[in-house]
Amino acid sequence: MITSLGAQAQKRRSKPVSLSELPHDTMRPADSATISRNLQRLASDTSNGSGIRKSDTTVSLLINRIENYTLLLNSEMTALKRGFDTAKISASLPLVDTSLALIKGNMAGLQRTPNINDIHTNKIMLEQLERKLNSWQTILFSYYDRLVIINDTIHTLRRDTAMRNIPSEDELYGLYVGMLSNLILKFRTVDSANKVNLVKIGLLQNKVANRYIEVSNLLDDMNFQLQLFTTHMFQRDYRYIWNPHRDSINPLEFIPVVHQSLHKSTKVLGIFFSIQWPVFFVWILIAVLFGWVTLYNIRRIRLRHGEVESESILQHARYLYKYPLASTVIVVTTLANILSIRYPILFTEIILLLTMGALTYMFKDIFPKVLFRNWLLLMGLLVVYALNNLLIEVTYVEQWGLLIGAALSFILGIRFLRETTTSTFVQPKYSAPLLMLFICTAAFSFILVLMARVSLAKILGSSAVVNTVMAVNLYVLTSIMIEAVYLQVEANKTSSSFISFVDYQDVQHKLRSLFMVLAFAGWLLMLFRNLYVYDMIYDFIIDFLSSSRTLGNLEFSYSSIIVFVLVIWVSFILSQLISYLFGSTTQQNAKKNKLGSAMLLVRLAILGGGILLAFSASGIPMDKVTIVIGALGVGIGFGLQNIVNNLVSGIILAFEKPIEVGDTIDLGTKSGVVKEIGIRSSKISAFDGSEVIVPNGDLISHQLVNWTLSNRTKRVDFVIGVGYGSDVGKVKAIISAAFPNRDGVLSIPAPVILFDQFGDNSINFKIYFWVADVGNAGSVQSEVMTYIYDALNAAGTEIPYPQRDLHIRSVDENILNRWDKRTPEEPAK
Repeated sequence: MITSLGAQAQKRRSKPVSLSELPHDTMRPADSATISRNLQRLASDTSNGSGIRKSDTTVSLLINRIENYTLLLNSEMTALKRGFDTAKISASLPLVDTSLALIKGNMAGLQRTPNINDIHTNKIMLEQLERKLNSWQTILFSYYDRLVIINDTIHTLRRDTAMRNIPSEDELYGLYVGMLSNLILKFRTVDSANKVNLVKIGLLQNKVANRYIEVSNLLDDMNFQLQLFTTHMFQRDYRYIWNPHRDSINPLEFIPVVHQSLHKSTKVLGIFFSIQWPVFFVWILIAVLFGWVTLYNIRRIRLRHGEVESESILQHARYLYKYPLASTVIVVTTLANILSIRYPILFTEIILLLTMGALTYMFKDIFPKVLFRNWLLLMGLLVVYALNNLLIEVTYVEQWGLLIGAALSFILGIRFLRETTTSTFVQPKYSAPLLMLFICTAAFSFILVLMARVSLAKILGSSAVVNTVMAVNLYVLTSIMIEAVYLQVEANKTSSSFISFVDYQDVQHKLRSLFMVLAFAGWLLMLFRNLYVYDMIYDFIIDFLSSSRTLGNLEFSYSSIIVFVLVIWVSFILSQLISYLFGSTTQQNAKKNKLGSAMLLVRLAILGGGILLAFSASGIPMDKVTIVIGALGVGIGFGLQNIVNNLVSGIILAFEKPIEVGDTIDLGTKSGVVKEIGIRSSKISAFDGSEVIVPNGDLISHQLVNWTLSNRTKRVDFVIGVGYGSDVGKVKAIISAAFPNRDGVLSIPAPVILFDQFGDNSINFKIYFWVADVGNAGSVQSEVMTYIYDALNAAGTEIPYPQRDLHIRSVDENILNRWDKRTPEEPAK
């Protein structure tokens, strides 16, 4: 409404118009006097249809509107003054232009045999630029949308019809005109600043969009070049080594190619670092953190244990303890190398050489001399192939280098293989298959060089060396990660922490299996990348998994099935991990765990949430879930009553807590310690060493004796007999002396000694006493009985054993006659 005091007066006059529709040339608000005259003229001229009228009833409304509009314009002006941060984008555009010029210059200089590494590096750079430009476009679009919102907001003021009323009283009219003048001036300022920002953002959007289009076109060209290489990779791409081109024999041509290749690679790395510098910072931060945690754990172990004991503990971490810096380098560089799928080749080579340097430093003290010498030769081949991968053009010198490198790799593989069969050095079980793959790949590379398939020979030769050393690297990385867990466990073992009850041998076995699977997956990833088939395999897998398939009326994809199974599996693993860390115990550690029952509920919640999340993440409709639940209900009615009974019993055990993990119980004929309370069944560690699996339903429905429900004390009783004629008071005194100051025996309640009965051969005493821990009842009873036996023997008190007097009432006369007739020397029969 504000600047509408001069808008479109030539429109139809028969229809009332708002102030936004008045011509600008009729009323240009330059000052308060001009605005006042124009308002008076419009209000008195009823023929123009402006709709402006004098009124005293809307003064407060007008003033309130002007105040609100002023605050709104102040807010928008503040946002515009803060500005939109485009300086970083503008400053980065020259870097994008430099990168594009470098890539286009390289594409224009592609020779007869384009290098696959060079093409791949160009593609990586273009993908980085595309990602960066796309993020800039997103930022600029958000800025532009904000400016459009500001423009729409301030222009809504012009359409406010309530501003057509003006005060009729002179004093109020003057106040209104002054406020209106300030509002118009502020409106013009905000509108002008907003238009400037719109133009600025629009121009920058145009620059970014042009470069984005150029990057997309170049990326399509790179993809075409890679596809073309894949199609013709088995075709001859260079002259035979025995029939070279006359000009290519000159070895001096090799030097300029090396110089150009290094110049381009270093420039690409510099550009990449300027774009992705936070990635380097994150890896450095991870390295510092891992090294600090390692040294801190070593220090804690030394402080908590004596010198000899701590040394014995630390010797189990042979890599981290002896080589903490090298181990840290291996961890960080290996992970960076595996995860750097979209990084320039020079960055990957530098990271790989750092890793191998750290490995060589450790192996010099671990490997036998012959094996270490072979390892150094392998490192030499790695350096040669790493430099060769940077070359942007094939030369005759490089062809000979590939031939010699393949031959040396083949010979070195044979030496390694022979060493594995004769050396006593402990080696991983996969060493022989890995070396066979290394030998075969090197031999194939040698043959390809002779067949003038230089590019493919270069890929296979480099892959043979890199994948072999990476396999060794990943094996060492697995050992280092297990050692890191070991140091963490040992450094935090205290009597009050649950980690002190962790069975590290069991954890080590499970972690080694997990780490080996992850290491093998990482090795496959490196193999596919070195063979330049990663993108092809990745696209194939994604297309295969994401393609929609139908089975009857059901539509699904393999990716949804994998997501469903994966989420369920992760939920199960988390449930088992919680059970292991918080809900299990052993015979050696029978400490009662109050979290056991609560952890059962947590496990149920994790499994239930995992199932629901699996259905949601996999995209399975919930109506299908109800069908499954209905079918499950029918199954429960027919054959799953026991399973459901055990599941419900497990929930009852979790809430009522008649038993907890660590309790000593008797169930039927079995006695033992509750090791785990599961969802369907529970484990009892019996005193004979066996583990009894008991369905939860039996724990609820059968009679169960819990010796440690409220405390761990137990009453022990036994009977002892002495011979007739013994001094009863003396016997009681001897028995009473067995209890005072004896470990494990409670003084309250006091031991009780009762004269129990007159036996056939002895007078019997029954003894009752209490032990502090039910787990020690047997050993304490044995000590007490041993003391009493020795004391009675020392006092000369007889402990009789059963005796019988046999009285013969009648004997057959034939037996008596034969007895009387036998000779004295004849033995009795």
